[in-house]
Amino acid sequence: MRPVWAISAKKGDQVYAQTSFPIAMGNRVVIPAGTYVQGTIEAVTRPTRRMSRAEIQVLFTKFIFADGYVVALPGSPGTVAIDPAGSAVPSALGETLIAIAIQVTTANDLLLDNGAVVEMTLGAPLALDAQQVARAGPISHAPQPGQLPSATQCRFVPGTPGTPGTSDTVIPGSPGTPDTVIPGGPGMPDTVIPGTPATPDTVIPGTPGTPGTPDSYCPAKPMVISCALVAPRKPSSTSQPEAAK
Repeated sequence: MRPVWAISAKKGDQVYAQTSFPIAMGNRVVIPAGTYVQGTIEAVTRPTRRMSRAEIQVLFTKFIFADGYVVALPGSPGTVAIDPAGSAVPSALGETLIAIAIQVTTANDLLLDNGAVVEMTLGAPLALDAQQVARAGPISHAPQPGQLPSATQCRFVPGTPGTPGTSDTVIPGSPGTPDTVIPGGPGMPDTVIPGTPATPDTVIPGTPGTPGTPDSYCPAKPMVISCALVAPRKPSSTSQPEAAK
């Protein structure tokens, strides 16, 4: 729902999205289309002159339903696990960390544009309140294709006017001359002196003009190539456990 800018994207930036298709189990919708998804950027690999590709790792942390119901995803910051000694420790088990590969160049001002389609795979089963979900369904609205205009910014570049080219050169041909008839004497046939045939015009083609270049450059939209769930990371030994919510 918001662009990720190539020049400023960094670890810790927030990412906001919406589900574009309802998720169902059996004959019941459990995540309506239009449910908000929040996450944070964990790593950014930018394109280079030799590699027209970028990767963004996004840790999705919560679902926000249309009725205000908020669900933290397993493994997101603030969630805890119980170690063998019975103590609460931060856990990355089951986190939804998605590596998003993008076709993009150094000329692009965006890494992800508005409306980019990303596939998110949950890292672990998710428990939901059926009553809350049922209340959110009727008031959820799926995003429409093209609803969000591209955020890429066209920038000024010196343009050129082009050249007009030259027109064809026409060398007129000759009209020719008619036959000359000399009447014959009594009992003699006429004498016919053939004329000269006409010659067509000679056309020397001109040179075509050259098109000018515009005074602005608009980069192509980045294209998502693939999305993959990243293997769970080990919790940092310096992290302090937080109280379970």
